[in-house]
Amino acid sequence: MGYSSQAGKVLFRTQTVPDTAPADFATAHRAMKLRGGSLGANRDLLITDPEIGGGRDTVDAYLGAVAWSGDYEFYARLEAMATLLKACLGSGATVTTTGVSTHTITPLDSGTLPFLTVEENISSGLEVYQYIDAVVNTFHLEAEANGYLMGTAGLIARKQTAGVTPTASPLWDDSALIVGTNITITYNAVSLPAKSFSLDINNNFEDDDFRLGSFYLGDLTAKSREVNGSFSLRHANSALWRQAVYGTQAATTPGGLTAKNQLVITCTTYEDIVGGTPLTKGSITITIPKVAMEPFAFEPSGDDILENDVPWRALRPAAATPLGTFVIKAANPQIA
Repeated sequence: MGYSSQAGKVLFRTQTVPDTAPADFATAHRAMKLRGGSLGANRDLLITDPEIGGGRDTVDAYLGAVAWSGDYEFYARLEAMATLLKACLGSGATVTTTGVSTHTITPLDSGTLPFLTVEENISSGLEVYQYIDAVVNTFHLEAEANGYLMGTAGLIARKQTAGVTPTASPLWDDSALIVGTNITITYNAVSLPAKSFSLDINNNFEDDDFRLGSFYLGDLTAKSREVNGSFSLRHANSALWRQAVYGTQAATTPGGLTAKNQLVITCTTYEDIVGGTPLTKGSITITIPKVAMEPFAFEPSGDDILENDVPWRALRPAAATPLGTFVIKAANPQIA
């Protein structure tokens, strides 16, 4: 008898109290369909070194401290993505009209980000885990012109319990998918004919802060946040290359300053939000006010058309202005 991976499921719910699973988990979570992934134990078997006076064989072994981490890969559905993005960035506010909820998620300056409780069912009947005090360490989005918007969330969790009773009726996110033909990118208010894009957020949590007298991580505080990405495009001119390498699009020799402009990525469903008045498409709009291009090189080859992956880095506009905003329009009025 084997166990199918596809029979598993993963449920998320934001915690309000550290070290404590939410009492309303069964009725207020969000179940997310996955392409793959799970959290695995990071734990060492502590082996003794050879001892003078001892034999040639290892004499004993104990288990050390443990943390759990891993990546969840998914097609980007908007309702579940709101929960993961809020956990990754820290702050979320929701405005709801008739059938349409607008979730505005912004980066929090504090290194203390929201914890998640996660229920992970490995197949059907093989094992059910509950994780508490889980953080979203990394978040990745990508899409190609002829493909789906896809994501990956990298989580780290402090505690795991095996053999829990699975939630009987998961609240699935069955919202519409997004494809590349409904994704647009503008830079400095100019539409870019991008063939693909990627975006990465890294909170740089440490996963080895173990303390004497405990099996578990003592702390999960985010360090320096990195937000960067790239887009692939064929070059109509050399303006972006000049900006990335020389500093500005008008420069003809290298300078030290860099131009920083607004980047907007808009991803929209074909379908209207069911029950929404007026009719509204599901969407995520990512606005980063200050983006600098990283240097890249043209790479001519034979008769190939010149195109590049153009990397970029998000910069903080000002102390009182967030690094960016992520606005999600969806049916669900709650960020789980």
